[in-house]
Amino acid sequence: MDRNILIDPIIRMSTSGGATAHASLPEIYAALMRDEIDAFPALRPHQRHPWHAFLVQLGVLAVQRAGLSEPPLPAEAWRRLLRGLTSDFPDDEPWHLVVDDLAKPAFMQPPASSEDRRKEYKNRVETPDELDMLVTGKNHDLKINVAVNADPDDWLFALLTLQTMEGFMGAGNYGIARMNGGASSRPAFSITPSLRWGAHARRDIAALLTHVEEIAYKYEMDIEGPGLLWTLPWDGSKAEALRFGTVSPCFVEVCRRIRLHAVSADRLYATRATSKGERVQAKQLNGRTGDPWTPINEKEGKALTLAHGGFTYRRTVDYISSPDWEHPPLSKLAAAEGRSDEDMMLVARGMVRGMGKTEGYYERTVPLKKKTYTAVFGTGGGSQELSEIAYDRVEQVALVQSILRHAVSVFAAGGDTQNISPDQRARAAPWGNRLGDYADERFFEALQREFEADPGERTAIRNDWLMNGRDSLIDQARAILNAALDGMSCPAIQRYRARVRAENVFEGRIRGPKGFPELFDKEGDEE
Repeated sequence: MDRNILIDPIIRMSTSGGATAHASLPEIYAALMRDEIDAFPALRPHQRHPWHAFLVQLGVLAVQRAGLSEPPLPAEAWRRLLRGLTSDFPDDEPWHLVVDDLAKPAFMQPPASSEDRRKEYKNRVETPDELDMLVTGKNHDLKINVAVNADPDDWLFALLTLQTMEGFMGAGNYGIARMNGGASSRPAFSITPSLRWGAHARRDIAALLTHVEEIAYKYEMDIEGPGLLWTLPWDGSKAEALRFGTVSPCFVEVCRRIRLHAVSADRLYATRATSKGERVQAKQLNGRTGDPWTPINEKEGKALTLAHGGFTYRRTVDYISSPDWEHPPLSKLAAAEGRSDEDMMLVARGMVRGMGKTEGYYERTVPLKKKTYTAVFGTGGGSQELSEIAYDRVEQVALVQSILRHAVSVFAAGGDTQNISPDQRARAAPWGNRLGDYADERFFEALQREFEADPGERTAIRNDWLMNGRDSLIDQARAILNAALDGMSCPAIQRYRARVRAENVFEGRIRGPKGFPELFDKEGDEE
């Protein structure tokens, strides 16, 4: 199975016409430029950003080094540009899935110095999902080693994801440079006019072309340095580690020594060798590598490490509003986007990692209206104003959650308002989380409705979000409280008293001076 991805149609794509086709890599680029791709059937959810990032970084390298100002349209033009990146290999070895000569590169597989190194590739991997970086704690969320009848693009996506996203997995298995430590991850933030593969890729390629020199200067990188690190020999020694400043701002890295082999015309397997150090010397940078998708915490001097729970509305508000966070280049508006009236989307993706395992893949898409995305990601002003509105709303959600949890805790305590145990508070926590989930689903739409309105209308909009008798935050909290009081266990002799006191606690705090007294008239009627 000596497949050349520049020529052979091995990548499955679902097209706008509803058909599934097979394409070479240049044909993929041509279809992206025409915005004809609906999906890649072999691609798993956590592989979306690795594939998108690869297409963008590789596309920018090809366009930039050909001296062009914009990407071409035809597949044949892309084939010439991609071959131009590997002109030292006239037989296209860097684009073949399998190359028998260990001293030559294969796709995302660095060469060794000589055939004598083959004995180091001891670990055999039979399936692409076993090769992939996604590891579950008990092998039951997504089972590994099940893709026995894998297609070539299954191997391509797994190999690409491992080499550009993996962290530290024990001695001899080092992670990528573009993350804050071996137990971190490589998150992604960008804005796009559409979630379609073509629109997103075209936008990020065009935007990154305008940022390459800026990234090179800021991070002291070599704009003409190596970009395709899988083409460079690597025997895994510490001495071979590439100094960070010598690589291109768009470098596509590899973190593992891997080779694919053909069992037959339609079946592959992989072998792995360990290394004695990282491929790129960047540990001291804490993930500040100029990755165009990664937010940087300037206060801590570190790249974002996504925590358990992913992109909650509270964290996302921090990432887009807090002065501690520097927005990555591809979440900043290009000049043409600032002049457009088209709505945009914020796309956030990332894996939560632990030591030796993954703890969940998270993805969030936030539709953004013109005034909002100009304020946050452009130069239109209003970012401080939006931030204040957002943090006020975060605090109000937290207050209603606190009141709800208190009321449920009183019920769990049988109506005792003074002596509530930690266990009873723990029983109340899931009900507060339900309200948080409800707020999370609606937070950014409601936030923008207030921010985009005239200042004189904002108080009414906020009050309607808090309480409107239908679907507001407080209305939902009451509904959750009633569900808790109906569903939680409580001794029958205490149940009536417990319910009344829980409801009184809720209404008393909501209406009280430390709640939302402005929402209620003098008689205390909210209707």
